[in-house]
Amino acid sequence: MPDLAGLLVFPFFLVFARLGAAVMVFPAISDPSVSVRIRLLIALAVSAVMFPLVQAQLPPLPAHSGDMVLMMFGELVIGVLMGYGARVFMAAMSLAGELIGFMAGFQAATLFDPTSGSSTAAPTILLTLCAGLLMLVLGLHYELIKAVAASYSAFPPGQLPDVGDVTSAVVQIYGQMFSLGLQLAAPVVVAGLLTNALFGVMNRLIPQLQVFFVSIPLAIGLSLIVLGASLGTMLELWSGTVAGKISVFQVESTL
Repeated sequence: MPDLAGLLVFPFFLVFARLGAAVMVFPAISDPSVSVRIRLLIALAVSAVMFPLVQAQLPPLPAHSGDMVLMMFGELVIGVLMGYGARVFMAAMSLAGELIGFMAGFQAATLFDPTSGSSTAAPTILLTLCAGLLMLVLGLHYELIKAVAASYSAFPPGQLPDVGDVTSAVVQIYGQMFSLGLQLAAPVVVAGLLTNALFGVMNRLIPQLQVFFVSIPLAIGLSLIVLGASLGTMLELWSGTVAGKISVFQVESTL
């Protein structure tokens, strides 16, 4: 009688550990508003589809339980890192939203953010919701699945990625995140700086003018106009950047 645990059960759970960990941290799918059961069903379904594709690259059942636990732990670590890149680039949208909210005067205008489960600035909620929707519409979640499938050639089960390479990749992707966040918020930030400079000059020229009460509504209105005019370009820049860097490892699929 064939050993089902060694031939099917253990290899399947290796696939499920890596892919499930990536799904659990991937943006949009991992939002608190999405039920954990739904995420679990998605991970199980995709693992069942991927299993025949990578079955030949999976190792047999280890003889010792300690080796099996270490191997499962390594799969979880690789899966989390695979989905971490998209999560970091989602933070670029949050950074841009916070900068826009600060320059537009929305510091006190906080709303409940379903993507993080906390209260945050209104522009941040708008941008993160648009980014999550855009990620699903453009099929970027499929790119994550392809990257996970291709990662079995670069990182076979039981072989953890080099710590130095992971550290370098994380530092690089964080630098790109901050750079992208500043680029996304640049139109509103520049408009806010020019508006503040203009009212600073007017305060010197007309001391009787109540600059604070005049500048706040104008700054908010101008920031909203600039945000509305540049929103399409912001989303295009964000999606174009994320599409080629969906995972920390940037594994290219050959499937």
